[in-house]
Amino acid sequence: MSSVRISLLGMVRVSHKGLPIENSMGHAVKALLGYLTLFRHRFHDRFVLAGLFWGDSSEKRARSCLSTTLWRLRKVLEPDHVPTGTYLITTPTGEVGFNQESDHWIDVAVFENQVKHILARPYESLDFKEVRQLDNALNLHKGELLEGFYDDWALRERERLRSLYVTGQIHLLYHYSHHSAYQQGLACARNILDLDPLREEIHREMMRLYCRSGQRALALKQYEKCRNILDSELGVSPMEETRLLYDQIIQKAGRNHLNSGSAGGTAIAQQTLSQLQQTLQHIEQSAEQLRQSAINLEWAIKSCKTED
Repeated sequence: MSSVRISLLGMVRVSHKGLPIENSMGHAVKALLGYLTLFRHRFHDRFVLAGLFWGDSSEKRARSCLSTTLWRLRKVLEPDHVPTGTYLITTPTGEVGFNQESDHWIDVAVFENQVKHILARPYESLDFKEVRQLDNALNLHKGELLEGFYDDWALRERERLRSLYVTGQIHLLYHYSHHSAYQQGLACARNILDLDPLREEIHREMMRLYCRSGQRALALKQYEKCRNILDSELGVSPMEETRLLYDQIIQKAGRNHLNSGSAGGTAIAQQTLSQLQQTLQHIEQSAEQLRQSAINLEWAIKSCKTED
Protein backbone atom coordinates (compact mmCIF):
# COMPACT_ATOMS: atom_id res chain seq x y z
CA MET A 1 0.00 0.00 0.00
CA SER A 2 1.24 3.48 -0.87
CA SER A 3 2.33 5.65 2.03
CA VAL A 4 -0.07 8.46 1.11
CA ARG A 5 -3.45 7.98 -0.53
CA ILE A 6 -5.26 11.03 -1.88
CA SER A 7 -8.86 10.94 -3.04
CA LEU A 8 -10.28 13.85 -5.00
CA LEU A 9 -13.33 12.18 -6.52
CA GLY A 10 -16.20 13.02 -4.22
CA MET A 11 -15.05 14.09 -0.76
CA VAL A 12 -11.39 15.10 -0.50
CA ARG A 13 -9.60 12.58 1.72
CA VAL A 14 -5.98 11.90 2.69
CA SER A 15 -4.61 8.89 4.55
CA HIS A 16 -1.13 7.84 5.67
CA LYS A 17 -0.41 4.08 5.47
CA GLY A 18 -4.10 3.30 5.64
CA LEU A 19 -4.85 5.65 8.51
CA PRO A 20 -7.03 8.66 7.67
CA ILE A 21 -5.70 12.08 8.53
CA GLU A 22 -7.72 13.30 11.47
CA ASN A 23 -6.58 16.86 10.97
CA SER A 24 -9.52 18.52 9.25
CA MET A 25 -8.53 20.35 6.11
CA GLY A 26 -10.07 23.71 5.37
CA HIS A 27 -11.51 24.68 2.02
CA ALA A 28 -8.36 26.47 0.88
CA VAL A 29 -6.10 23.54 1.82
CA LYS A 30 -8.30 21.09 -0.08
CA ALA A 31 -8.39 23.37 -3.11
CA LEU A 32 -4.62 23.76 -3.18
CA LEU A 33 -4.12 20.02 -2.68
CA GLY A 34 -6.47 19.37 -5.58
CA TYR A 35 -4.75 21.84 -7.85
CA LEU A 36 -1.19 20.64 -7.13
CA THR A 37 -2.10 16.96 -7.56
CA LEU A 38 -4.23 17.46 -10.67
CA PHE A 39 -1.47 19.48 -12.31
CA ARG A 40 1.30 17.40 -10.77
CA HIS A 41 3.36 17.26 -13.96
CA ARG A 42 4.73 20.77 -13.53
CA PHE A 43 5.87 23.29 -10.92
CA HIS A 44 3.83 26.40 -10.15
CA ASP A 45 4.89 29.98 -9.60
CA ARG A 46 3.83 31.32 -6.20
CA PHE A 47 2.67 34.57 -7.74
CA VAL A 48 0.39 32.68 -10.12
CA LEU A 49 -0.98 30.50 -7.31
CA ALA A 50 -1.66 33.51 -5.10
CA GLY A 51 -3.54 35.23 -7.91
CA LEU A 52 -5.49 32.10 -8.79
CA PHE A 53 -6.79 31.45 -5.28
CA TRP A 54 -6.81 34.92 -3.72
CA GLY A 55 -7.17 37.18 -6.72
CA ASP A 56 -9.66 39.42 -4.93
CA SER A 57 -7.15 40.27 -2.21
CA SER A 58 -4.14 42.56 -2.33
CA GLU A 59 -0.89 41.04 -3.57
CA LYS A 60 0.62 41.10 -0.11
CA ARG A 61 -2.35 39.41 1.52
CA ALA A 62 -2.64 36.87 -1.31
CA ARG A 63 0.99 35.81 -0.87
CA SER A 64 0.49 35.60 2.89
CA CYS A 65 -2.60 33.41 2.45
CA LEU A 66 -0.69 31.16 0.07
CA SER A 67 2.20 30.74 2.53
CA THR A 68 -0.20 29.86 5.36
CA THR A 69 -2.13 27.39 3.20
CA LEU A 70 1.06 25.72 1.98
CA TRP A 71 2.24 25.34 5.58
CA ARG A 72 -1.07 23.71 6.55
CA LEU A 73 -1.01 21.43 3.51
CA ARG A 74 2.53 20.35 4.35
CA LYS A 75 1.34 19.41 7.84
CA VAL A 76 -1.24 17.15 6.23
CA LEU A 77 1.06 15.50 3.69
CA GLU A 78 4.25 15.63 5.74
CA PRO A 79 3.47 15.26 9.45
CA ASP A 80 6.28 15.14 12.03
CA HIS A 81 7.52 11.65 11.10
CA VAL A 82 7.75 12.46 7.34
CA PRO A 83 10.79 14.43 6.04
CA THR A 84 10.10 17.82 4.50
CA GLY A 85 10.03 17.67 0.71
CA THR A 86 8.74 14.10 0.56
CA TYR A 87 5.51 15.18 -1.11
CA LEU A 88 5.72 18.94 -1.59
CA ILE A 89 8.74 20.28 -3.42
CA THR A 90 9.92 23.88 -3.47
CA THR A 91 12.43 24.79 -6.17
CA PRO A 92 15.33 27.24 -5.63
CA THR A 93 13.30 29.83 -7.54
CA GLY A 94 10.39 29.43 -5.15
CA GLU A 95 8.10 27.37 -7.37
CA VAL A 96 5.91 24.72 -5.75
CA GLY A 97 4.93 21.26 -7.00
CA PHE A 98 3.87 17.77 -6.02
CA ASN A 99 6.65 15.18 -5.89
CA GLN A 100 5.75 12.59 -8.52
CA GLU A 101 8.61 10.34 -7.40
CA SER A 102 7.12 9.90 -3.94
CA ASP A 103 5.30 6.80 -2.71
CA HIS A 104 1.71 7.89 -3.30
CA TRP A 105 -1.67 6.87 -4.72
CA ILE A 106 -4.06 9.41 -6.24
CA ASP A 107 -7.50 8.20 -7.33
CA VAL A 108 -7.65 10.64 -10.24
CA ALA A 109 -4.30 9.44 -11.60
CA VAL A 110 -5.29 5.77 -11.38
CA PHE A 111 -8.69 6.51 -12.90
CA GLU A 112 -7.23 8.42 -15.85
CA ASN A 113 -4.37 6.04 -16.61
CA GLN A 114 -6.41 2.83 -16.48
CA VAL A 115 -9.41 4.14 -18.40
CA LYS A 116 -7.27 5.65 -21.17
CA HIS A 117 -5.22 2.44 -21.38
CA ILE A 118 -8.32 0.26 -21.91
CA LEU A 119 -9.96 2.75 -24.28
CA ALA A 120 -7.02 2.26 -26.62
CA ARG A 121 -8.21 -1.33 -27.12
CA PRO A 122 -11.22 -2.22 -29.33
CA TYR A 123 -14.20 -3.05 -27.16
CA GLU A 124 -14.85 -6.28 -29.09
CA SER A 125 -11.49 -7.78 -28.12
CA LEU A 126 -11.31 -6.89 -24.43
CA ASP A 127 -10.50 -9.91 -22.29
CA PHE A 128 -11.87 -10.63 -18.82
CA LYS A 129 -8.90 -9.01 -17.06
CA GLU A 130 -9.20 -5.80 -19.08
CA VAL A 131 -12.95 -5.60 -18.51
CA ARG A 132 -12.44 -5.98 -14.77
CA GLN A 133 -9.66 -3.39 -14.82
CA LEU A 134 -11.85 -0.87 -16.62
CA ASP A 135 -14.79 -1.59 -14.32
CA ASN A 136 -12.60 -1.08 -11.23
CA ALA A 137 -11.26 2.18 -12.62
CA LEU A 138 -14.74 3.49 -13.37
CA ASN A 139 -15.83 2.59 -9.84
CA LEU A 140 -13.27 5.10 -8.56
CA HIS A 141 -15.54 7.82 -9.96
CA LYS A 142 -17.75 7.63 -6.87
CA GLY A 143 -18.56 11.32 -7.04
CA GLU A 144 -17.73 14.49 -8.91
CA LEU A 145 -14.21 15.80 -8.77
CA LEU A 146 -13.70 18.15 -5.80
CA GLU A 147 -17.35 18.30 -4.81
CA GLY A 148 -18.30 21.73 -3.51
CA PHE A 149 -15.54 23.58 -5.43
CA TYR A 150 -16.63 25.90 -8.22
CA ASP A 151 -13.47 27.64 -9.42
CA ASP A 152 -13.13 27.68 -13.20
CA TRP A 153 -10.17 25.30 -13.22
CA ALA A 154 -12.04 22.84 -10.98
CA LEU A 155 -15.14 22.95 -13.18
CA ARG A 156 -13.07 22.34 -16.33
CA GLU A 157 -11.29 19.35 -14.78
CA ARG A 158 -14.55 18.03 -13.38
CA GLU A 159 -16.16 18.08 -16.81
CA ARG A 160 -13.09 16.48 -18.42
CA LEU A 161 -13.11 13.58 -15.95
CA ARG A 162 -16.87 13.21 -16.21
CA SER A 163 -16.53 12.93 -19.98
CA LEU A 164 -13.80 10.31 -19.57
CA TYR A 165 -16.05 8.36 -17.18
CA VAL A 166 -18.94 8.41 -19.67
CA THR A 167 -16.64 7.35 -22.51
CA GLY A 168 -15.39 4.45 -20.40
CA GLN A 169 -18.93 3.36 -19.59
CA ILE A 170 -19.84 3.51 -23.30
CA HIS A 171 -16.83 1.31 -24.08
CA LEU A 172 -18.05 -1.24 -21.54
CA LEU A 173 -21.64 -0.94 -22.77
CA TYR A 174 -20.73 -1.85 -26.34
CA HIS A 175 -18.42 -4.62 -25.14
CA TYR A 176 -21.24 -6.21 -23.14
CA SER A 177 -23.70 -5.67 -25.98
CA HIS A 178 -21.32 -7.30 -28.47
CA HIS A 179 -21.04 -10.36 -26.22
CA SER A 180 -24.79 -10.50 -25.42
CA ALA A 181 -24.28 -9.68 -21.74
CA TYR A 182 -27.58 -7.82 -21.60
CA GLN A 183 -27.89 -7.04 -17.89
CA GLN A 184 -24.32 -5.74 -17.59
CA GLY A 185 -24.84 -3.60 -20.68
CA LEU A 186 -28.08 -2.17 -19.32
CA ALA A 187 -26.32 -1.31 -16.05
CA CYS A 188 -23.66 0.64 -17.97
CA ALA A 189 -26.35 2.47 -19.95
CA ARG A 190 -28.10 3.51 -16.74
CA ASN A 191 -24.82 4.84 -15.33
CA ILE A 192 -24.37 6.95 -18.46
CA LEU A 193 -27.91 8.32 -18.44
CA ASP A 194 -27.63 9.18 -14.74
CA LEU A 195 -25.00 11.75 -15.72
CA ASP A 196 -26.21 12.62 -19.21
CA PRO A 197 -29.89 11.73 -19.73
CA LEU A 198 -29.97 13.45 -23.14
CA ARG A 199 -27.71 10.87 -24.79
CA GLU A 200 -30.27 9.60 -27.30
CA GLU A 201 -27.95 6.94 -28.73
CA ILE A 202 -27.76 5.37 -25.27
CA HIS A 203 -31.56 5.26 -25.05
CA ARG A 204 -31.56 3.47 -28.41
CA GLU A 205 -28.97 0.96 -27.26
CA MET A 206 -31.06 0.22 -24.17
CA MET A 207 -34.08 -0.36 -26.42
CA ARG A 208 -32.06 -2.83 -28.49
CA LEU A 209 -30.76 -4.64 -25.40
CA TYR A 210 -34.26 -4.95 -23.98
CA CYS A 211 -35.51 -6.35 -27.29
CA ARG A 212 -32.67 -8.83 -27.64
CA SER A 213 -33.33 -10.06 -24.10
CA GLY A 214 -37.03 -10.53 -24.88
CA GLN A 215 -38.28 -7.50 -22.95
CA ARG A 216 -40.07 -5.52 -25.66
CA ALA A 217 -42.40 -3.81 -23.20
CA LEU A 218 -39.39 -2.29 -21.42
CA ALA A 219 -37.92 -1.27 -24.78
CA LEU A 220 -41.10 0.67 -25.59
CA LYS A 221 -41.09 2.16 -22.10
CA GLN A 222 -37.50 3.30 -22.63
CA TYR A 223 -38.58 5.12 -25.78
CA GLU A 224 -41.25 6.96 -23.79
CA LYS A 225 -38.64 7.97 -21.21
CA CYS A 226 -36.39 9.27 -23.98
CA ARG A 227 -39.24 11.16 -25.62
CA ASN A 228 -40.36 12.77 -22.34
CA ILE A 229 -36.82 13.83 -21.36
CA LEU A 230 -36.11 15.39 -24.76
CA ASP A 231 -39.45 17.19 -24.71
CA SER A 232 -39.09 18.56 -21.17
CA GLU A 233 -35.40 19.50 -21.42
CA LEU A 234 -35.04 20.62 -25.04
CA GLY A 235 -38.56 20.85 -26.42
CA VAL A 236 -37.71 18.47 -29.27
CA SER A 237 -38.86 15.05 -30.46
CA PRO A 238 -36.64 11.97 -30.75
CA MET A 239 -34.46 11.65 -33.84
CA GLU A 240 -35.76 9.78 -36.88
CA GLU A 241 -33.41 6.89 -36.12
CA THR A 242 -34.97 6.51 -32.67
CA ARG A 243 -38.53 6.70 -34.02
CA LEU A 244 -37.73 4.10 -36.71
CA LEU A 245 -36.37 1.76 -34.05
CA TYR A 246 -39.55 2.27 -32.03
CA ASP A 247 -41.71 1.50 -35.10
CA GLN A 248 -39.71 -1.64 -35.82
CA ILE A 249 -40.27 -2.88 -32.28
CA ILE A 250 -44.00 -2.17 -32.55
CA GLN A 251 -44.26 -3.97 -35.90
CA LYS A 252 -42.32 -6.99 -34.66
CA ALA A 253 -44.47 -7.20 -31.56
CA GLY A 254 -47.58 -7.00 -33.77
CA ARG A 255 -46.36 -9.83 -36.03
CA ASN A 256 -45.61 -12.02 -33.05
CA HIS A 257 -49.06 -11.30 -31.65
CA LEU A 258 -50.63 -12.09 -35.03
CA ASN A 259 -48.73 -15.35 -35.32
CA SER A 260 -49.73 -16.29 -31.81
CA GLY A 261 -53.32 -15.36 -32.60
CA SER A 262 -53.29 -17.46 -35.81
CA ALA A 263 -52.21 -20.54 -33.91
CA GLY A 264 -54.95 -20.02 -31.37
CA GLY A 265 -57.51 -19.30 -34.13
CA THR A 266 -56.70 -22.59 -35.87
CA ALA A 267 -57.36 -24.54 -32.70
CA ILE A 268 -60.65 -22.73 -32.17
CA ALA A 269 -61.68 -23.30 -35.80
CA GLN A 270 -60.94 -27.01 -35.53
CA GLN A 271 -62.95 -27.26 -32.36
CA THR A 272 -65.87 -25.38 -33.96
CA LEU A 273 -65.75 -27.62 -37.05
CA SER A 274 -65.92 -30.72 -34.88
CA GLN A 275 -68.93 -29.31 -33.03
CA LEU A 276 -70.65 -28.48 -36.34
CA GLN A 277 -69.99 -31.98 -37.64
CA GLN A 278 -71.57 -33.46 -34.52
CA THR A 279 -74.55 -31.15 -34.86
CA LEU A 280 -74.94 -32.13 -38.51
CA GLN A 281 -74.96 -35.78 -37.54
CA HIS A 282 -77.72 -35.10 -35.02
CA ILE A 283 -79.71 -33.22 -37.67
CA GLU A 284 -79.30 -36.05 -40.15
CA GLN A 285 -80.43 -38.56 -37.54
CA SER A 286 -83.43 -36.40 -36.66
CA ALA A 287 -84.29 -35.98 -40.34
CA GLU A 288 -84.19 -39.74 -40.81
CA GLN A 289 -86.46 -40.21 -37.83
CA LEU A 290 -88.92 -37.62 -39.22
CA ARG A 291 -88.83 -39.31 -42.62
CA GLN A 292 -89.67 -42.65 -41.05
CA SER A 293 -92.41 -41.06 -39.01
CA ALA A 294 -93.88 -39.48 -42.16
CA ILE A 295 -93.81 -42.86 -43.97
CA ASN A 296 -95.52 -44.56 -41.03
CA LEU A 297 -98.16 -41.81 -40.87
CA GLU A 298 -98.84 -42.07 -44.59
CA TRP A 299 -99.20 -45.85 -44.29
CA ALA A 300 -101.62 -45.47 -41.42
CA ILE A 301 -103.78 -43.06 -43.40
CA LYS A 302 -103.94 -45.42 -46.36
CA SER A 303 -104.94 -48.27 -44.06
CA CYS A 304 -107.81 -46.28 -42.61
CA LYS A 305 -109.15 -45.42 -46.09
CA THR A 306 -109.06 -49.11 -47.12
CA GLU A 307 -111.07 -50.13 -44.10
CA ASP A 308 -113.68 -47.48 -44.88
